[in-house]
Amino acid sequence: MKKQIVRVLVLWAVSLFLLMGCGSAQAYLDQQIEKAGESDALPTLGETNGGAPEDADACCVHVSGAVAVPGVYVLGPGSRLIDAVNMAGGFTEEADEDYLNLAAVVADGQQYHVPTKEETEGLAEQSGVTADGLVDINRAGAEELMSLTGIGPGKAQAILEYREEHGSFASTEELMNVSGIGESSFNKLRDEIVVR
Repeated sequence: MKKQIVRVLVLWAVSLFLLMGCGSAQAYLDQQIEKAGESDALPTLGETNGGAPEDADACCVHVSGAVAVPGVYVLGPGSRLIDAVNMAGGFTEEADEDYLNLAAVVADGQQYHVPTKEETEGLAEQSGVTADGLVDINRAGAEELMSLTGIGPGKAQAILEYREEHGSFASTEELMNVSGIGESSFNKLRDEIVVR
């Protein structure tokens, strides 16, 4: 009897996956096989991924990265990213749980990648902006430099050229050696920059 239920579930899950075009069929199938051991009742066609009801306003999202069961999930209208992560089995131990805005409303057809702590550390090292929002004038690109008070495209380019010619800045004060950045300009942005 149990083998027959499993066969029916396999056929049902494959049909559901083909009909809907999305859904973490494997994860859902595992859940339903587990439920089948407890009950002979089969799930209804309107349910996917742990019972989220199929709805015209529902959205289909891809959750990847440091979650227990990465895959494609169907969520109800107004669902938040934390709901998608929970549907994917929650965070793994390696996940950087604070990297994403878990309160954000998910959008249909989007991928949400949960990075590991190692991945986010690598991103911080490559970025010209530190975790506390300061611009590292030794690593920042033109766009990051232009986020500073009083720095437009011309001054940003001058900073990049100075860095190429003289190497890394030894201190933030050395920024005043760049053409067009005097003491007055420096004082306006001194609290926005750092040297690493």
